[in-house]
Amino acid sequence: MDEAFERARIALAVETIRKVCGVRPYGWHTRSPESINTRRLVIEEGGFVYDSDTTEDDLPFLIDLGDREHVVLPYTTDNNDMFLQRIEGFRLGRHLAEYCNDAFDALYEEGARRPRMMTIGLHTRIIGRPGRIAALDSMLKHMCARPGVWFARRGEIARHWLNRFGKYPHQREGRE
Repeated sequence: MDEAFERARIALAVETIRKVCGVRPYGWHTRSPESINTRRLVIEEGGFVYDSDTTEDDLPFLIDLGDREHVVLPYTTDNNDMFLQRIEGFRLGRHLAEYCNDAFDALYEEGARRPRMMTIGLHTRIIGRPGRIAALDSMLKHMCARPGVWFARRGEIARHWLNRFGKYPHQREGRE
């Protein structure tokens, strides 16, 4: 899509969410593949602390904009219930749960030495089906059994990353 159209669509999405929810979105994730302009347009739109338009890493990273930082909060494509709908993916909910539990165990062990984050992509229309919801319950029970695990929304993770690793004090908790 051309840049002007994409800019207009981002602005429309922000305004629609603001009208419906009463607040503008805190972060951005493009539903379909992003363009070469998406991150720059999201940053130029202003008001976004983070975007999740990358799968290139597991940990967040910061982009220095000169007067503030923008958090890039990666999205995962492997710990994702979308694979329950693909022929080459997970056949049963428990297969997803086993895979995610194994990924969690590896990251939990690594997390004793350095920061680790695990994203699980869930969609109500997929994981919420009667034959799949037990997989989510299994994952939550498995992860909650380990001490020190933090379940957080993406905005909370972005804010934590700014507070812990950011260099601009005016971006700290509660101040934009």
